[in-house]
Amino acid sequence: MTTETIDLDGLGLTYGDATQKDGTVELGEIHLGGQDYTASPAATAYRLDISRTSTGYAMRLRFRVKLSGPCFRCLDPAEANVNIDAREVDQPPVVMKRYADEVEEDDDEQSAAELLSPYVADGILDLGAWAHDALILSLPNQILCRPDCAGLCAYCGESLNGAEPGAHDHGQDIDPRWSKLKEIR
Repeated sequence: MTTETIDLDGLGLTYGDATQKDGTVELGEIHLGGQDYTASPAATAYRLDISRTSTGYAMRLRFRVKLSGPCFRCLDPAEANVNIDAREVDQPPVVMKRYADEVEEDDDEQSAAELLSPYVADGILDLGAWAHDALILSLPNQILCRPDCAGLCAYCGESLNGAEPGAHDHGQDIDPRWSKLKEIR
């Protein structure tokens, strides 16, 4: 069974308590640079640590996934193994009174103390959205078929991975001032 949301308030944690949840989550569709990538397994196993703070929650999400799709340079099939370790804090604003006669904290002091997670609303954690965004933020800069991928020829579009260095040339990169030197051979 996949879990997409978690009722944080329903866990019944008090200040200083912590719990750990294990389950599976769907990561959804992944689109990068106009290309579609597939995460496997589709229902990814995760571990979620939840700690109750004085005014909210501190959370840590961990999971592993293999992303498959086209290479960023040559469009051949490529894979990236990604380990995700993401953290979120949700501490809604709290108006404090030290004494009954004291005035509430002003807005500037109050906003400095709040840390709102975009994945928590009304005590419900949207685990699916958080896992998807954590995966995207943990990806390498480029997903390559191999570390030394040469990419595609800018002139004809052929893959340069099998070509010998300097063997794939269309003459388009020759400075016209040096063109007469080719005739010397």
